[in-house]
Amino acid sequence: MVRELTSELLKINSSRPDVEIVVVMFDGTSMRRVTKLNPSNYSNLTKRNSYLDLVNKIKSKIQILFSKVRNKFINLVLNISTLISTLDLNKDKNIYIEFEGYKIQPEDVYVIADANWDLPKTYYRFLQILKRHKITLVIICYDLIPIKFPEFSSQKFTKVFTKFYRDYSPLFDKVLCISRNSMEDYKNAQQQGILPSNNPNLIVKKFRLGCDYYNHDNSLNLENNDFNKDFSELLTKRYILVVGSLVPHKNIKAIIEAFDLLVNYNYKDIYLLFAGNKGWHSETDALIESNQMYGKLVHILGSVTDAQLKVLYKNCYCLVQASFYEGFGLPVVEALQYCKPVVASTGGSLPEVGGDFCIYFNPTQPTELYQALKKLLDSDIYYNNLVERIENEYRPFSWQESAEEFLSYLCS
Repeated sequence: MVRELTSELLKINSSRPDVEIVVVMFDGTSMRRVTKLNPSNYSNLTKRNSYLDLVNKIKSKIQILFSKVRNKFINLVLNISTLISTLDLNKDKNIYIEFEGYKIQPEDVYVIADANWDLPKTYYRFLQILKRHKITLVIICYDLIPIKFPEFSSQKFTKVFTKFYRDYSPLFDKVLCISRNSMEDYKNAQQQGILPSNNPNLIVKKFRLGCDYYNHDNSLNLENNDFNKDFSELLTKRYILVVGSLVPHKNIKAIIEAFDLLVNYNYKDIYLLFAGNKGWHSETDALIESNQMYGKLVHILGSVTDAQLKVLYKNCYCLVQASFYEGFGLPVVEALQYCKPVVASTGGSLPEVGGDFCIYFNPTQPTELYQALKKLLDSDIYYNNLVERIENEYRPFSWQESAEEFLSYLCS
């Protein structure tokens, strides 16, 4: 999402002489420019060397560990420095005024587009300095799941996430949410005292995400790719697709229960494919892997590239989004752009983004999901009419439109 939005903003930048967009990241002490938006794709579905796979995993874990140790060290140093003397932000006024040849001017806009709740305390000081120089601070709020539904996150993550929003919210000038539902959640959290409401000038708005990434070029040829044999074989089956990391709020249990009902009802030719990272929640992983159909009709594909995801959407029978809550629900609109039926829960913003093109069910009622899937499978006429309606009436919202709407809020 960050990549697509940023890419479109940079395109707009080339045709707008009044706007200059610079992509940056915080490196622990200041910001530096980002020049590469498309890191090499990594997936466990392509043919690859198992030794290199192991090395990459070890390297990734070492990098994460190093980052955590580094952040703790920075926090420790900052705490000691704070005890010795009170930080004088005026004295530091020139530290971040210029970087890599760019001069930061009053009324420039700094957008927090990615997850920054695990950064060291120096990030807060960095934002304070920007604020002191009259830089407008904007954050994209995707959802408040750890605050609204703490049962779906670990206690540690909920604590860190909540502390970030409580501590940092007074610094924000604008909060741009990715759906009306997320916007209302933020405002409600303020009214309930969960988030601070002592900033009378704070603007909270929503903008819509795009979903037309299927127009982009890819490094893999969709007709002649090097997906492994097992994956290519699954593409020839009739399968229900689930997209997203295997985490508690995705309501995987309801999907498994509904699929078991289909199998028990003698639907033996329908598959269930999970395209998303495992390892986030061991109980969810175990729930899938302990199923009697795991490895037969049920498969976890793991992380997939954009090109692979396109193939999965293109060939799926339908998409299921069973989440208890979503801040937006990109898989819903991505599947609809491929004219695929979507069975979605009524959780969070899903009815907002799916409109009347989806079949909805109560996320606490797996039997409703089963009945919706059964209705699709039992009637080719019903299924084809739904596909035809999506083809004729559904219009994807482009990332260009999303970027233009987003930019309009930054410039207003």
